[in-house]
Amino acid sequence: MHQTEISNGHEDNSVLIVNDEPDQLTLMGTLLHKAGYSVLTAEDGLEGLTLARRERPDLVISDVTMPRMNGLEFCREIRADSELKTVPILLVTALQKDTESAVAGLQAGADDYLEFPFDSARLVAKVSRLLERSRLEASYRDLVEQASDMIFTQDLAGRLTSINLAGQKFLGRKPEEIIGNSFFGVFGIIPETNGFAGSFGRPQEVSEFRHQFVARSATGEDHWLDLIISPIKDKLEETIGFRGLARDITERKRFEEALRDSEERYRLLFESTPQPIWVYNEDTLAFLAVNEAATRIYGYTRDEFLSMTINDIRPQEDIPTLMIKNDLVISSPWRHRTRTGKTIYVEMSSHPVVFDGKNSKLVIVNDVTERKLLDEKQQRLHTSLQQSAMEWRQTFNAIDFPVLIVDLAGTIKRSNLAAEQIAGIEAEQILGKLIGQLGENQPWKKSAELIEDMRANQAPVSEEVKDETTGKTWAITLYLINEFGSAGERAILIAQDITKRVELEASLRQSEMMSLLGSLVAGVAHEVRNPLFGISSILDAFETRFSDRTEYLRYTNVLRDEIGRLTILMEELLEYGKPFRGELYLVSLEEMIARSVRACMPASNVAQVSLVSNVEDSLPKIRIDRRRLSKVFVNLIENAIQHSPPQGTVVIEAQKISDANNDWVQCAIRDSGKGILDEDLPKIFEPFFSKRRGGTGLGLAIAQRIMQEHGGKLIAGNNPEGGACMIARFPIPAEGDS
Repeated sequence: MHQTEISNGHEDNSVLIVNDEPDQLTLMGTLLHKAGYSVLTAEDGLEGLTLARRERPDLVISDVTMPRMNGLEFCREIRADSELKTVPILLVTALQKDTESAVAGLQAGADDYLEFPFDSARLVAKVSRLLERSRLEASYRDLVEQASDMIFTQDLAGRLTSINLAGQKFLGRKPEEIIGNSFFGVFGIIPETNGFAGSFGRPQEVSEFRHQFVARSATGEDHWLDLIISPIKDKLEETIGFRGLARDITERKRFEEALRDSEERYRLLFESTPQPIWVYNEDTLAFLAVNEAATRIYGYTRDEFLSMTINDIRPQEDIPTLMIKNDLVISSPWRHRTRTGKTIYVEMSSHPVVFDGKNSKLVIVNDVTERKLLDEKQQRLHTSLQQSAMEWRQTFNAIDFPVLIVDLAGTIKRSNLAAEQIAGIEAEQILGKLIGQLGENQPWKKSAELIEDMRANQAPVSEEVKDETTGKTWAITLYLINEFGSAGERAILIAQDITKRVELEASLRQSEMMSLLGSLVAGVAHEVRNPLFGISSILDAFETRFSDRTEYLRYTNVLRDEIGRLTILMEELLEYGKPFRGELYLVSLEEMIARSVRACMPASNVAQVSLVSNVEDSLPKIRIDRRRLSKVFVNLIENAIQHSPPQGTVVIEAQKISDANNDWVQCAIRDSGKGILDEDLPKIFEPFFSKRRGGTGLGLAIAQRIMQEHGGKLIAGNNPEGGACMIARFPIPAEGDS
C-alpha cells in the first residue's frame, strides 16, 4: 500500500519511505508531511522498487532489514536502474543493531544513513540536505551535458568512465561504444607521435596536464583540440581517476596561421598601397613608420616624418583626431596640413598594433578633399532644396480646397491638408489609396470617373457636380503633368467647393426673376382689383334687386365663389410682389408657433385633423418680421391640414440644431398625407405650381421668399414613415444683437 500527499511547501520534492514497521512508517511519513514534502510509502523493498519505478520520487528512505527484498538489495536495484540511479537514498538502521549493514548499504549505493530512534529535526535536516545535494548534482550534470566543450572522466587504467554529449557528437558514437575504452583509442591518438608526455600514463606523477593535438571528428575532418587533464582525488588526496576537458580551437588555429601569413605580407602591402599609412607611438605620438604614399601626399620625406609627431600635421585648433583608444574607429573627415601649408581633408581608420615592442596605432588615411568640397556644394544645394520643398509644402497645405497628385490609375501620390481633412484620413494613410476608396460622396466619386476619361483621352477634363447628400457643389479639374521628362504619367486633381458661389448665382438669378415677377404680378393685381371690386358691387346690387327670384341663386352663388377666389388670388399676388422693408425684431419662436396653431384650429376642426405641437424649451429668439412670418407658419400648417386625411395628425416640431458649422432654430411641419412625388420636389417652390384643385400655387413660393428675406431656409421633403415634411430654418442671431 502507498499514499501520496502534496503540500504547498515542497510540491516538487516527493519522498518514498520503504519500511516494514508500520509505526516507523507512520512516524516518518507524518514528520515529512508536516515539513511540506509529498510522501509515498511502501512496506518492503520489492513493493518500494515497483513504486519508485512508477512514481520516480526525488528521494528514497529505506529500512535495512525487510522481508522479500532487504535494504541492501533495494539500493543495488535502484542504482542499477538508468532512470533512478541518481535518486539519493537514506538508510534507516537500528542503533547498535545493524550498523554494519548500514555501512554495507553505503557501499551498495546509499548516500547517508540515520540511526533509529532519531530526532525529528535530524530526519528533516538529512532529507533537506540530500535533496539540495541532489539538485546541485543534477545542475552540475546538466551543465556538463550541455557544455559545448568535450568533458570526460577516466579511471587509473586510462579507461573512459563518462563523456558528455559534445564528446559523443564529436566522436559520432553512443556512450556504450565509448565507456570502457581508452582515451587514446577513442580519439585515435598514437601517444608517441602526438607529443603527449610520458608521465600521463603514470598517475602518481600527474598533477595537471595540458596539450594541443589534432583529432579526427566523426565527419572525417581534422580538428585542433586544446586538452586539459586534471586528477580526481579522494578524501586521502590519492588519485582515483582523471577529469578531462577538450576544447575545439580549430578556428583559432586557422586565424593564427592566417595572421602569420598576414604579417609576412605586411611589409609589401604597407609599402605598395596607394593610400597613406603610418604607425605612431600611443604614448609619445611620434611617427614610427610611414609608407611611400604618405610621403607623396603630405610632401615630407621619410626621415622628416620619423622626426615628427602626429600633432605636426594637424591645425592646432582641431581636436586630437589621432588619439584614438578604440580598437577600430572610422573618423569623420578631418583637416590635415601638408609640408607646403595646404589643407587637405582625410578620413582615417585606426588599428591597435605592437610595433618594436611599443603600444602603437596603425592608421590608414584616405584623401577625400575633392569629395569634401563636392559634399559641401551638394549640402548647400540640398539645404536650398529642403527650403524650397518646405515652402512648397506650406503653400500646398495653405490652399483651402483639395489638391492631389494622382497617377492615371487613380492612385494618390501627394495630397494637401484640405484633401485629408475632407476625406477624414490622415496623411500617412491617404497615400497609396485609390480616389474611389475615399468614399461614395463627392467630389471623390466624380473624380474617379474623370480620371478614367483623362486616361482614355489624354487631355485635361473638368466638370461641376453636386453632392446630393451634403448639398455641396464641386468644381473638379484634372491636368496632366510631366514627371522625369515623360508626359502623361500623373495628373493634378483640384476640387473646389463652389457651393456658395452656385447658391449666390442661383439666388441672384432668382432675386432678379422674383423682383421682375413681383413687380409684374403686383401691377396686374392692382389693375384687376378695381374691376373686381366693381363686379362685386354690381353682384351685390343684383342680389338685392332680385332677392325674390330664387331661380337666379345658382348663378349668383357661382359668381360669388369665383369673385372670392379671384380676391384671394389678388391678395396673394399683392403679397408676393410686396417689397421687403427689413423691419426685423427679436421674437420667441414658441410664441409664433402657438399663435399660428391657434389661427389654424378652425380649419383643422373642419378637416377632422389633429394638431400636435412639440417645441423644445428655452429656444433662442430669432430676428423676424412678425406679420410676414406668421403667413409662413399659417400657410405651412394649413397646407399640411389640407393634405392629411380625416382623423390624421399634423405635427409641429421646433428645436435647436447644428449644420455646416452653423447653429439654427428649426421648425418642422409634418403631415400624414401621401407625401410629395419625387418629380415634384424640384418645382415645389415655383410660383403658380400646384397639384391641389383650386390652388393658386403661390403659397409655398411666398413662404420661401419670406424665409429668404429672413436669411433662413425652407426645405421640402418626405417623412420616412410617409407624409410630407416642410422644414423652416432660422439663423440664430449673434450675442449682443438686439
